[in-house]
Amino acid sequence: MSKEQKRHAMEQIRKVEAVLRRWDPIGVLSNEDGPADEYDSYAPHIVSLAQNCDSLAELVIHLHHFRTETLRLPANRELDKEAAEEIIRAVGRQV
Repeated sequence: MSKEQKRHAMEQIRKVEAVLRRWDPIGVLSNEDGPADEYDSYAPHIVSLAQNCDSLAELVIHLHHFRTETLRLPANRELDKEAAEEIIRAVGRQV
């Protein structure tokens, strides 16, 4: 991987980290004591998924599954869809 490719990949990861912080399904970032990097470890996988998914719906399903199955939180498909749209744009794909 060239330096330019690495820089571009890191830029996309930072953008997705920002989207995930706004999405904040756990609600930890609304608390001043919440860890700012709560979702950062998920960003590289989400970038890869967003770059390779066949549709926006596929990414929405992934975020929904993460929210409901991994985190065991109530569904919120509208917020998951908004985050997925923003993630797709962040990695330079069309929604």
